[in-house]
Amino acid sequence: MEKIYSKKILKYIFDALLVILGTFLMGVAFNVFLNANKISPSGFAGLCAIISNVLADNFNVHISASIFYLAINGVLFFLSLKKMGINFAINSAIGVIGYSVFMEICNFNLGLDSSDLLLCAIYGGVLMGIGLGFVFRGHGSTGGSDMLANILGKKFKFLTVGNLVLIVDAIVLILSFIAYKNLTLSLYSLIAIWVMTKVADVIVAGVQGVRAYYIISPNFEQISSDIMQTLGRGVTGFEAEGMYTKQDHRVLMTVVTRAEAVKLRQIVSNIDKNAFMYSTPISEAMGYGFLPLTDEPKKHNKRKNKKEVKTEIIDESEE
Repeated sequence: MEKIYSKKILKYIFDALLVILGTFLMGVAFNVFLNANKISPSGFAGLCAIISNVLADNFNVHISASIFYLAINGVLFFLSLKKMGINFAINSAIGVIGYSVFMEICNFNLGLDSSDLLLCAIYGGVLMGIGLGFVFRGHGSTGGSDMLANILGKKFKFLTVGNLVLIVDAIVLILSFIAYKNLTLSLYSLIAIWVMTKVADVIVAGVQGVRAYYIISPNFEQISSDIMQTLGRGVTGFEAEGMYTKQDHRVLMTVVTRAEAVKLRQIVSNIDKNAFMYSTPISEAMGYGFLPLTDEPKKHNKRKNKKEVKTEIIDESEE
């Protein structure tokens, strides 16, 4: 019991450190690459950066974007607190405070050529995406859209986190053009937001390079057996009908990594050179043999030894 409790404590500490590291990288990206060149970052940070810059340039009122960010997210945090789990609430508080602090203090000069806006947009987006991915990996949040979705979700069913992110980012790009009167900066902001989103997805989902392969061959039993025995991957069989020949076919489906794809083609080719096979990319594969469905995968989720793989898991068709 004590060992389990200790593991949970260590997990909470690790998650918190991951959130702090992520917000640090986001703070560096915000100040060094993006906001310094008036390239608006994604989300509420972008809105706060625009407000801060407009007040400074037009009214000589200097209020840091981090102050606006902390104030807005502080209100959203307390309004959505009841709908959060305790762990998510703690890590979200760390994320909001950490990002606000690092937005304020990460003002160091890396000696970059700030005139190269494309370079700043790309690397700012990369660093922001890595940081955001770490925050998500630590089961935290930097506030903004997800908290607002918790507040408005019941009343407005269409306001999911994904929809709110799109709405807020669209507002950021429009306000960026209005505030700076420079379409080029808005387009660079779009590049930074797109790069950030893609990099964050990679950090969260991992670079799996996984594909689903579909195989049609009369020798489906031998092919499926060799795939399971040689690659240790599961195979699913289902019935299909050829619309030209009006004949029934057994279609095999298996999911393999990029490294296993070459061996898969060899297996099929050795058994039936006339087999039909095609593949589709998969952004994320979870469960048996791939990413765990939980943070602490149990033994039955781990990939078994090849000798333990069952030789028959193909679904039999109904007669």
